[in-house]
Amino acid sequence: MLRQHAPTRHCFMPPIPELSDVAQWLSEAADCVLAHQMPQAKQLVAQADLPLIAAYTALITGSVNPLVHWQVSMPADKQGVGRSAQRMPSASRERAIYLRDGWRCRYCGVRVIDRAMRTKLHRLMPEVARWGARNADKHSALAALSASLDHVVPHSRGGSNEESNLVTACNACQFGRGQWTLEEVGFLDPREFASVRDAWDGLTRLGQDMASENPEILAPLNGNSNVH
Repeated sequence: MLRQHAPTRHCFMPPIPELSDVAQWLSEAADCVLAHQMPQAKQLVAQADLPLIAAYTALITGSVNPLVHWQVSMPADKQGVGRSAQRMPSASRERAIYLRDGWRCRYCGVRVIDRAMRTKLHRLMPEVARWGARNADKHSALAALSASLDHVVPHSRGGSNEESNLVTACNACQFGRGQWTLEEVGFLDPREFASVRDAWDGLTRLGQDMASENPEILAPLNGNSNVH
């Protein structure tokens, strides 16, 4: 039997300050790419690959820890009822939700980045924007800040795919909570708090500006070999 908790926290652990630092460095790296300053961009991306970020994420997304998760086990899959046949929304709906949420995790509030921009950074500079099969082979900040959609009421527990049940989440908050309900981990409902929207764009400007100003760079990223 899973314990229920009064909602007293927004996320599993307070975000460490370094998460804000690496988001800023990745943003500056994107600007350097657009300014054709690749050495500076690579230096900033390498600088953002902090082992502390990986350790923080692993503590939340790893094995069940009663001190972190307030539970001793994950819910059994048989508890899921009435699952929607289509689990995730369309790409356009997904992007609309990220924009609605200001490209921020609605739980812990950290700035997140578009996964497509993560992929473009990796293809532009694979030696520093690492992205391998194992967690240890992934760039710590690019992994931690990758945007994803989270079902507030878990899909496996009967949650719908309506936009009202979907919020932007960072890696730790998304995969740390898994199938637990908000009550089981003592989370406040993120939908009861206003999203923060400012100039942060999830690095999406990297794709937009590169497409218009740097077609020779973007062509191999899009699989187009006809542009030379």
